[in-house]
Amino acid sequence: MTESYPDVVNAWALALQATTARPSEFLLYALADNTAEAAKQVEVDLKAAKPGEFVAVDVRFTNMMDTTTLHVQPHLWGVWCVMERTIPAAEMFAGSPAVQQ
Repeated sequence: MTESYPDVVNAWALALQATTARPSEFLLYALADNTAEAAKQVEVDLKAAKPGEFVAVDVRFTNMMDTTTLHVQPHLWGVWCVMERTIPAAEMFAGSPAVQQ
């Protein structure tokens, strides 16, 4: 959370899109180490991977304390990118946003 926007959290993520997916269809994984340096290292590792090589990316799922390792073959994806997202704190720490009635 930031002082200027106390209700939002900046989170680094890995987005993967299959070659046959529509533009709006992609998988999004929050990086376990939520720092710019860690995000840059993941990007460097993905760029350096040769066909057939896997890159281990530590990710964290919503509402889970533990991390898990995602093994990615970047050349098999149509698109991949490492990005920083702004997420409402309530969604980040409580799962999906509450439905208002």
